[in-house]
Amino acid sequence: MQGSVQEQPVNVTRRVLDFEDYVEILRRHRSWIIGPAFLGIVAGVVIAFLWPDTFLASGQLRVVPPRVPQRLVASNMSEEMSQRVNAIYQQIVSRTNLINLIQNHNLYPDKRKRLPIDDVVEEMRKDIVISPLRGMTTGVTGRNNIFAFTVSFAYSDRRLATKVCSDLISKFMDESATSRFSQSQETTAFFDEEAEGAKKALDQLDAQIAAFKASNSGVLPDEANSLMLNVSTVETSISNLNMSISRANGEKLQLESQLRFLKDQQTAAQPPTAVPGSTDATPAPAPVVHDERLNQLDAEVNKLESTVSALRESYKETHPDVQRALSLLAAKKRDRDQYAAKLAATKPAEGSGRGSAAASGRNPTRELLGRISALQAAVQAKDMEIEDLNHQLEAARNRSRTLQSKVEASPLARSGYVALMRDREGAAQRYQDLLKRTQESHMATNLENRKQGETLEVLEPPVVPTEPNAPKRPIIIAIAAVAGLMLGIGLAFGRELKDVSLKSLKDVRAYTRLTVLGSIPLLENDFVVRRRRRVAWLGWSASFLIGVLLMSGAVIYYYTAKV
Repeated sequence: MQGSVQEQPVNVTRRVLDFEDYVEILRRHRSWIIGPAFLGIVAGVVIAFLWPDTFLASGQLRVVPPRVPQRLVASNMSEEMSQRVNAIYQQIVSRTNLINLIQNHNLYPDKRKRLPIDDVVEEMRKDIVISPLRGMTTGVTGRNNIFAFTVSFAYSDRRLATKVCSDLISKFMDESATSRFSQSQETTAFFDEEAEGAKKALDQLDAQIAAFKASNSGVLPDEANSLMLNVSTVETSISNLNMSISRANGEKLQLESQLRFLKDQQTAAQPPTAVPGSTDATPAPAPVVHDERLNQLDAEVNKLESTVSALRESYKETHPDVQRALSLLAAKKRDRDQYAAKLAATKPAEGSGRGSAAASGRNPTRELLGRISALQAAVQAKDMEIEDLNHQLEAARNRSRTLQSKVEASPLARSGYVALMRDREGAAQRYQDLLKRTQESHMATNLENRKQGETLEVLEPPVVPTEPNAPKRPIIIAIAAVAGLMLGIGLAFGRELKDVSLKSLKDVRAYTRLTVLGSIPLLENDFVVRRRRRVAWLGWSASFLIGVLLMSGAVIYYYTAKV
């Protein structure tokens, strides 16, 4: 029964390692660390020296400002230099141009044998680099006014790289001059065509105006102007008559208000009437309370009412002037009512005094009757004046309708001649603007023909590089060595994790929890030990020798091929 019972594995958590344990791990697995590190060094040296050199030839171009200031002769170029450089770069790195460069200089011979031509063109396009330099700024505009950029080409042959870079710089200068000249010519041709079309349109309008005058020779423009002046005069007269009628109505309302006030005084001065057969006298009606401020408010209300009436005769109810006058009238009436209520509440004694004076039965004075008669005569005179003004207004409106019918019937009024003259004026203005722009464009094109516009010049010509731009051999070797060392350390710790044996007294005490009284060293056969050491020495010697031979071969190959 005991033999048939299988022992279950026991999971034990590893103890925490200290510095001595890490040192012991490195000592036990030093071969697994040194081997990959040495392999990384060998691989880095071989790769670094077998990697062919790449030389970078560079030249600088700068933009030369125009010889003539742009404030005197405007350029036909609308895009900035950075945009034009990008456009020229796209033309230079086109498939056709790059194939011509590859064939003329016999570039990439090995790659052309094993790769399609499109892949070779793409490889060359990556080797061409355009990098702008920082331009100097001025205090006027704050923009880059002096622009420079670098043209670079990377290739394994330093002399071919310099020649190709020189060709690229020449193409940049040629393309810049050609594109500026062609764009300036196209702009000038465009303005010439537009100016010619505007001149034809202006000539056609002149012919239409001449034909219109010939077909309407009986009606002169001076007569049409005189007719329009008469219409304007009649409209002004109508406006003045409306204002006179409004003023007369206002004055009439003021006279009527004064007349009502005097009549109220006359009524208040009469004695109360007694009822027959009754001992008590019937009191007179309560007099109306009057005040100078109240009379002034009544006059203003009457004036606004007359103004509203005059405006309604000339405009509709929805007209802004009518609405504004109605608002003022409503506000003024509200002020008058409030003041009348306040006056009636604050002067009861004055009202009762007037009532007693009326009850005393005194008759109105002769002066009061005379003033009432004078006001009645003045009101009648205003009525006659208003009637006369209305007759004049009706006559002026009839005259205006007659003139308007003549204006509408005239062929030169607003329908044909005015429209033609307006079109002719617009066409003439457009032709003058285009003619001015055409002249400026011709001057800009002449400036480009004389090579006095904005041009490119070589700031620094390309020189044959003395040192390769790539690869960075020390960096490659260092990266490979670090990668090999990290690989070795990873292998060492991986083997340590897989090894579960007890390696030291610390492991025995930690995992068995027993007291260790002594230890017996591992006894091995001397012959076996010497043999194992000899095999390890031979393996390491062979590996080191092979590594040194590989690195030496790569270095020798690099310098022999370089020569």
